[in-house]
Amino acid sequence: MIEAGNRKQKKLSKKDKGQMFLRHCSKHPLDVLRLSKATVLYGIEGVKARAEELAVKEWETQKKGGKKKECKETKSKKILYSIKFSIIMPVYNVEIKWLDKALESIKAQTYKNWEVCIADDASTDLSVQEYLKNIDDKRMKIKFLEENLGISGASNEAASMATGDYLLLMDNDDELHRDALYDFFKDIMKTKADIIYSDMDMIDVDGNHSSPLYKPDWSPDLMLSQMYLGHLVGFKRELFKLCKGFQTEFDGAQDYDLILRMSEFAKYISHVPKVLYSWRTLPTSTAANADSKPYAQIAGQKAIQAHLDRRLGVGNAIVEETENLFVYDVRYCLKKKPLVSIIIPTKDHVDDLRAAIDSIFSKTVYDEYEIIILDNNSEKKETLDYFELIQNKYNNVKVEEAKYEFNWSKLNNHGIRIAKGEVFVFLNNDVEVLSSSWLQRLVEHATQPGTGVVGGLLLYEDGTIQHAGVVIGMGGWADHVYKGMMPVHQGTPYISPMVVRNVTACTGACMAISRKVLEEIGAFDERFIICGSDVELCIRALDEGYKNVYVPQIQLRHYESKSRDSFIPQIDFELSDIMYSGYRKGGDPYYNINLRIDTCIPEVIEDKTSESVESDILDVEIGSIREIYFRKVQRERYRLNLVLPSLNEEHVFGGIATALRCFEALADELKCDTRIILIDAKLEKKAAVKYSKRYQLVLSGEKSDAAHQIVSMVQRENKRLLVSENDQFMFTSWWSAYIIQNAYRHWSEGEQLFPKPFLYLIQDYEPGFYSWSSGYVLAESTYKCNYPQIAIFNSHELKEYVMSKGYKFSSVYCFEPVINSVLKRQVCLLGDTVFKRKQILIYGRPGVPRNAFEIVIEALRKWVAMQPGANSWTILSAGEQHAPVHLGEGIYLNSVGKLTIEEYAKVLQESYAGISLMVSPHPSYPPLEMSVFDVKVITNNYGNKNISGFSENIISVDNASPVQIAHELKKICDQYHTVVPHKNVNKEYVNAEEPFAFIKDLKKEIMKDIH
Repeated sequence: MIEAGNRKQKKLSKKDKGQMFLRHCSKHPLDVLRLSKATVLYGIEGVKARAEELAVKEWETQKKGGKKKECKETKSKKILYSIKFSIIMPVYNVEIKWLDKALESIKAQTYKNWEVCIADDASTDLSVQEYLKNIDDKRMKIKFLEENLGISGASNEAASMATGDYLLLMDNDDELHRDALYDFFKDIMKTKADIIYSDMDMIDVDGNHSSPLYKPDWSPDLMLSQMYLGHLVGFKRELFKLCKGFQTEFDGAQDYDLILRMSEFAKYISHVPKVLYSWRTLPTSTAANADSKPYAQIAGQKAIQAHLDRRLGVGNAIVEETENLFVYDVRYCLKKKPLVSIIIPTKDHVDDLRAAIDSIFSKTVYDEYEIIILDNNSEKKETLDYFELIQNKYNNVKVEEAKYEFNWSKLNNHGIRIAKGEVFVFLNNDVEVLSSSWLQRLVEHATQPGTGVVGGLLLYEDGTIQHAGVVIGMGGWADHVYKGMMPVHQGTPYISPMVVRNVTACTGACMAISRKVLEEIGAFDERFIICGSDVELCIRALDEGYKNVYVPQIQLRHYESKSRDSFIPQIDFELSDIMYSGYRKGGDPYYNINLRIDTCIPEVIEDKTSESVESDILDVEIGSIREIYFRKVQRERYRLNLVLPSLNEEHVFGGIATALRCFEALADELKCDTRIILIDAKLEKKAAVKYSKRYQLVLSGEKSDAAHQIVSMVQRENKRLLVSENDQFMFTSWWSAYIIQNAYRHWSEGEQLFPKPFLYLIQDYEPGFYSWSSGYVLAESTYKCNYPQIAIFNSHELKEYVMSKGYKFSSVYCFEPVINSVLKRQVCLLGDTVFKRKQILIYGRPGVPRNAFEIVIEALRKWVAMQPGANSWTILSAGEQHAPVHLGEGIYLNSVGKLTIEEYAKVLQESYAGISLMVSPHPSYPPLEMSVFDVKVITNNYGNKNISGFSENIISVDNASPVQIAHELKKICDQYHTVVPHKNVNKEYVNAEEPFAFIKDLKKEIMKDIH
């Protein structure tokens, strides 16, 4: 609606206003309802004014639509498209229809900062050159070569035209997914990858997609077995130049050679787990027929050999072909044969042990080894006779007594201590060697620099796979991929079980590690009893920067733990839960998030939008009240327990921070043992380090004498919390109160044991958070508990409100809010005057209904409409991250999210006015904090709560309507001055030395009960 050639704004006629008003109402029917209500409040003139306002609003929305689109495009060029991709495409005699589809898939990209660099390698099909000459797109650079240079030469010529930050390789008949470049861009912005690759599939001549390959993250040992990166692959142009591009001697495997050379310099290689590239299956392509380019097999072998010669030195590794095309077998040359210590724990089952020992001696070609058999309480005479026989027969066999309760980790550590070898091989007593090179290969890999743990292919009696690498998270814990399948080569939907690859972990039934690495990372964790410590050791190796390797040529038959039952102790589950947590949550890097983990067979996860078979079943669950169960223990000393949702940094503020301070102050006064029980959020590493200075992290079922403990009951299925008659519980949120009260209800019914009085720190009237609902009933039920409860309120206003409802507590205590210690320091640094910006600070939490965010927004919109010079004010929202909110006249409320306390202090010091509403009897902290920083803040009364007497800087309105708040805000802003006097308000709030003055009286009451 801006006329061409000038900036004069068109005025709306009455007809235009009517059309715009009707259009707005059709889009926003709720505004029609609001208008009918406004008739009652403001009369017909008020409604006319509001209708005109809506008409203008609709007109401005349409007017700005084009501008917004233009603005977004401009911004995206500067920010979204900050990385330029150059797609390298050598062309030679390709059918035009496939080349056209390839280029169309590039032009369809959602990410726009790209160029295509095409080198026609002297095509003899003139239609190809004709097609290329007719391309009219400045983003497509085309060079016609006078002579055929081959795939490497043509690719180098195409790359020589590139100006992009990253080069991407694309065949002239394949297709890109429309988000390929955008997904690469997003990943690069996070990882700054030197090399990047994606998953892929195949596409036939009819456009049908099939045979997806979901790849693992960067797996260097797999890269030495096959060129698994395939497509789509990209890399920094500078890295390409550093490595001097493609080399013609590797034509057919030129990309294999290039990636291997670049990997020698790359700091980070990233994997985007999405199918972003489709490889065309044509009779002449290796996608459809591997035999179509047999020279590529030899070229690939040469590329790997050249890489190994550069990395390890000539003569230190040899690449051999395998029975599978494009799959290679790297053998590492041992300059000397290190002694290997084969460690086998056993108890009786002499037939199984004899079969294992006989197979080692009959099949193994590597001859520098010793066998250490750990006799874990064998009882049968035939076993003891065999031990004597085997030691007399072989001078490299030793039987060591291990007279203690079975513990797999402890037994293997015992073997390590007496072993003489430089390489340890941990072996079950129920295995049988199948391949003669098994031990040689274990040693070859285990002694390579950068290698951690090595495992092999284990087969069941029926010849199917028992182990081909461990995937953490599979089956809910950790399991063996390909378990139950035949050991045959396959290329979809995951990497074949018949190629060497890196894995997160290997089974302890057959695993090798060098003494050097083991001494660096530590031995098996003996807290594990039966299972889990093999995987945990592998994870530790990864954490220290090593790679674990699965080698399918190492083959044994595994009779699956015949010498023990299937019982797994609870402690193994609990420890596994902790040790595996990062991988279970984020996915196993050597598997793929697109593959199911509820089965050991690699299967693609079905489309998440597909309907569930049980979609008609209503799932009803109250997640916050998952039960906790107790297990009785004897404990002589009194212990104070605090139940908290979380101790992680982002949660420890407000109520949780107050509860923790109160708990520790009471514990210090009592000089007693303490325990914090976490029920909602797992303790993150940063928090664990912080709190470990005072508390010891203890497992839920672990008996510990530590005086001060933290126990996680977040994942509490099949777990028991150890509780004695000398435990007393304190809680603050209603759901933490509920689960402890309920746990005692179960316990007292069975054990006839009753709790000491609960300490209930009530910091708001929580039933009010859930009006007319199940939440209200549940929250209120915690105040009506049949067991004795001592109530502790965080303000006299809240105490009066709650007690007025007739709830009964055995005792009642109260304390008043005090300022945060960091804020206190900042307040004390303020001088006689403070500089203030034209800045309004909002306590804005859209996700918390009691903070009445919608009312605040409507009040600000009305303030914008009435405040002269409103556009000169900055309006910030703190407390929760949210999108900007348009307030009218081009003014926005911008969120700064959840600030650090230091950042918060700075914003408080600079802000002139504030709004902080709290629809509850609890006197919210932000208005108090704002007031002592000389912010004129508007809040609301509720019930008996009126905090206007706290400070002259607080305006507590009884009518918290948007109009009333807007008028109060205008009064404040009309009085704005850059420099305002700093006044020391409410000295009790700022200078209180003892925030919990009631504690000495509470101590007396607790001590009476203890004694």
